[in-house]
Amino acid sequence: MKKALSLLLAVLMAAFAAGAAAESGYVELKARDIVLNYNSETLGCRFEDSDYYGLIRPDGTEVIPAVYRSMRSDSYTPYFRVEANSSDGVHDEGVIDDQGNVLVPAVYADINIVSDRWMYGVKLVTSTADDKDYTFTNFSTGDKSFYRIDTVDFYFRGKLVGTLGRSDFDSYPSAYGDYICIQKRDKTRVYYNSAFEKSPSGADSYGEYDTSYKKGKTTYIHNGSGQTAFDSGCTLTPEEVDQSIVYDQGKFFDLQGNEPFKAAQNYDYMNQFRGGYAVVKMNRLSGLVDMTGKEVIPVEYDDVGDYTDYPFRHGVISAVKDGKFGYLDQSGNVTCDFTYSKDIVRNYGSLATIKDLDGSIIVLSGLVGVLPEHYAEVDVRMGARAFVAKNAEGEYSLIDLDGTTLIPYVDCYSIYCNYDATVAAVNLGSRQWLIYTFTHDASAAPEAQPEGTETATDNTEPSDQNADSASAADGTWTCSNGHEGNTGKFCPVCGEAKPADEIICPSCGTHYAPDEAPNFCPEDGTKLN
Repeated sequence: MKKALSLLLAVLMAAFAAGAAAESGYVELKARDIVLNYNSETLGCRFEDSDYYGLIRPDGTEVIPAVYRSMRSDSYTPYFRVEANSSDGVHDEGVIDDQGNVLVPAVYADINIVSDRWMYGVKLVTSTADDKDYTFTNFSTGDKSFYRIDTVDFYFRGKLVGTLGRSDFDSYPSAYGDYICIQKRDKTRVYYNSAFEKSPSGADSYGEYDTSYKKGKTTYIHNGSGQTAFDSGCTLTPEEVDQSIVYDQGKFFDLQGNEPFKAAQNYDYMNQFRGGYAVVKMNRLSGLVDMTGKEVIPVEYDDVGDYTDYPFRHGVISAVKDGKFGYLDQSGNVTCDFTYSKDIVRNYGSLATIKDLDGSIIVLSGLVGVLPEHYAEVDVRMGARAFVAKNAEGEYSLIDLDGTTLIPYVDCYSIYCNYDATVAAVNLGSRQWLIYTFTHDASAAPEAQPEGTETATDNTEPSDQNADSASAADGTWTCSNGHEGNTGKFCPVCGEAKPADEIICPSCGTHYAPDEAPNFCPEDGTKLN
């Protein structure tokens, strides 16, 4: 380490005192390893004096004792994959949740977390190289051992519900709510319910529903149960399935065939509801409706959302309009202007990045727009509220969605943060860790800006506008032809584009046209761009 730990802590404490409003505290730990789960607030920990892993809370207190030989976090659920000591050195893997409850006992040679409800464990028998499913290598000697599948145990919500032999299991299953689809070794597929009873549908295709269209009506067969869904005789509930509402022939239907709400328009297509919202399309444009049928985002965008996360997870959603990338809030207001081409933007949900011409990284926040600082490197996880930034000196920092510095730049090996930015772990090296907890005041988030206005990203004062292109206090503007009250990017009377605001040096007050402003003011060296 380049700095003594005591000096480092003093620097961090001073930085927090200066204004990291979301910080609520941190603890120092001496540990060989910390395992952060991106979907939880508990952490796996192998303390300095231990050979095993346990679970701890962010304040360092124990959730379960250190009993596991290894521990890994699952990327999509609040679960941990664990290994225990076993008599044969092979059947030692299992799954626990973020409170230490055993979901799959550590008695399997391989485990897989299919969904938050479904998991399975594989038991093996020794085999030859010609009939193997698994190969284990002893890295000390280079010797290889071969195994084939004996049985596969399936767990639903932590309960063993069924077992299959090798011929009935071939590749990774797919889960749809309470139901699971398993491919057999002959490549045919079978669906099972939560009691591991076979579906009577006999469907041989992936997907929650099979559809057929006849005489102007679409029939939906639920592959897991064999029922006709979105029909009066269906007994399925929304909690059992992934998709509980469909859009057909200009209407929305629930599982029992009722029309729960009216469609605002005759859409061409509706995507599946996620987190209470669904993307709708019409004339090749996209919008968003909620579960009352209201268009929260009008159908006027090239694209809405990233399709990998629930909309508005952190209060905003990405969108593309006229080929430009931006963000909207839950009222459809623009929170990050549509400035950059979608082709140069990498979308991570509520955050996005652009690589600048000088190689630095620009970060777009769905909450406040373009962040003023450029970064040497960033680590942004899909759906996360905060990101890890690295500066030119190789120091790391944690930045919140609203631009707040949660952890100031520090010389460390790494920073890890969960998706909601409530817990972060800083690896200082030499088995020194800092575990942070944060609280986020939703009322402190800046208000969304109407479309066509600029979102402030620095401390420069607002520019003075001349009378021909004045911006009023209510956000409207006047074109050079005198047409007042404009709210969009173009005057609806004469078609003139909204003038770009001047750039003013906050120190000396010198004015610059937007396309002529230097990076630094030549009068006093203040950074402008």
